[in-house]
Amino acid sequence: MKQLYVIGLHCASCELIIEKELLKRTDVTAADVSMAQGTVRLEVTGEGPSVESLNRLFVKEKYSFSLQKQEKMKGKEPLLYTVPGQKGVKVDWKQLQKRLTTPAIFVVVLYAAMLLERSNIGQFISLDDSSSLPVFFVFGIVAGLSSCAALIGGIVLSLSKSFDELQGGATSLKARLLPHMQFYGGRLLAYTIFGAVLGGFGSFLTFNSAGLYATLIVMISVIMGLIGLQMAGVSWAQRFAISLPKRFVKAAGTKEGSRLPSAIGAATVLLPCGFTLVVQGVALAAGNVISGALMMLAFALGTVIPLLAISVAGVKASSKPHWRARFSLVAGMLLVVFAVYNINAQFNVLGWKSLSDVGTATVEEGVAAAQNGVQVVSLKASGFTYTPTGSMTINANQRAQLQVDNQGMQGCGLYIASRGLFDGFVALKPGMNVIDIGSPKKGTYKISCSMGMVRPVTLRVI
Repeated sequence: MKQLYVIGLHCASCELIIEKELLKRTDVTAADVSMAQGTVRLEVTGEGPSVESLNRLFVKEKYSFSLQKQEKMKGKEPLLYTVPGQKGVKVDWKQLQKRLTTPAIFVVVLYAAMLLERSNIGQFISLDDSSSLPVFFVFGIVAGLSSCAALIGGIVLSLSKSFDELQGGATSLKARLLPHMQFYGGRLLAYTIFGAVLGGFGSFLTFNSAGLYATLIVMISVIMGLIGLQMAGVSWAQRFAISLPKRFVKAAGTKEGSRLPSAIGAATVLLPCGFTLVVQGVALAAGNVISGALMMLAFALGTVIPLLAISVAGVKASSKPHWRARFSLVAGMLLVVFAVYNINAQFNVLGWKSLSDVGTATVEEGVAAAQNGVQVVSLKASGFTYTPTGSMTINANQRAQLQVDNQGMQGCGLYIASRGLFDGFVALKPGMNVIDIGSPKKGTYKISCSMGMVRPVTLRVI
């Protein structure tokens, strides 16, 4: 048994790349590489491969082998240095550029995402059951670029690491993109089937549990954030590494192994963003199996366009060793941002304290006026905002209703939610919508959209 140490490993596919290459040698009978321990254990005949030969063999991948454990030097290169015979301190501009490039990329990407989100580009596209299929396709592109990207786009980013493991050792772009294509294939198939079901039997199969959705998305976002921290190189997060078992990765080329990305893609139909809920509502209203299927398929195809850009960027970066670490860091930071964004939004849906409450002043007003013995809370829904048009305070244990004047609400704002006041989501039709909220108990209730991304309005029950 011979043991060596290695640094530069990023995932299970790195382990497989080294093992496969070593087993080609006649002097190696068995190989086991561990990324967690940074070791290479070999069963050899004779002396086996030398450290020097392995470093030459894997020079392109930038794996570094040694007889003793090495200390990672990433980020420790000095920025300042002195030149013998010269006065003063010099700056290593190359090192400075390397350290500033990644944060700069992150800031630019994040700023662009914020501009897109604030633009509310969904307001320029409206849908109904008479819209053509190309309109559904464009609506899907808008969804992929807008708030849905924080959920599904974040999932694609976090899965890129596992999909890379499925193709451990593959070098061609086509082979490395295969799991991503299977993911999107599963997503398209599931959306088509679900659209057909909605068109035929939708009233029996719509999902309408705001609490269940919110809890599920929070759980997914926590995992997403943890993966992001691992990709960004946070040491304590590595102890909770979520990775495909090596045995499964080795079997990824089998028929059974290739089903995993497709199954994950199909499961995303259960995580609809606000735009998806709009399309589902239109498919339901169509009342036709074929129309419902085509509407959902065209929309899902549109969402694939921007999401595919994320996949290609991840695959391109992971195939180039000098880009892999930088992409991992940037993608990891974006994943953490997406995770925090999603969790904060779901806290709004659940009616919990969230970052959305920061800077929101409580307006002291009188109790809302009653009409025919019913307390009325009124809102205007427009663009991507719910705006109170009267007092947001009512008396407890007295009948009340929420009146929402929809003057062009978009995205998830078309599905209003308020845990504790009413169950599930309520689809807003154009014009005045009256929602009976019964006789609520004393407390504070948040009113937001189905995804919690519309800044919540607070209703006080005293």
